[in-house]
Amino acid sequence: MKKFRTTLVIFAVMILVAHLYFIDFSDLTWSGNAGGYLGIVAMLFVILSVIFSNRYDKQQQTKQ
Repeated sequence: MKKFRTTLVIFAVMILVAHLYFIDFSDLTWSGNAGGYLGIVAMLFVILSVIFSNRYDKQQQTKQ
């Protein structure tokens, strides 16, 4: 399971970088970059959830 989570984080980081690349930095309004902003936030949430999931599993293993 840890290998899958690591792969998921790497994939999410790649998508995050792609969204950052396609943002129009000359016009940072919501109407011009809504998809990019939502993609960035979504990938950040995916990365955070995997990190917290790994921490939770590690705590559960040390309890046993």
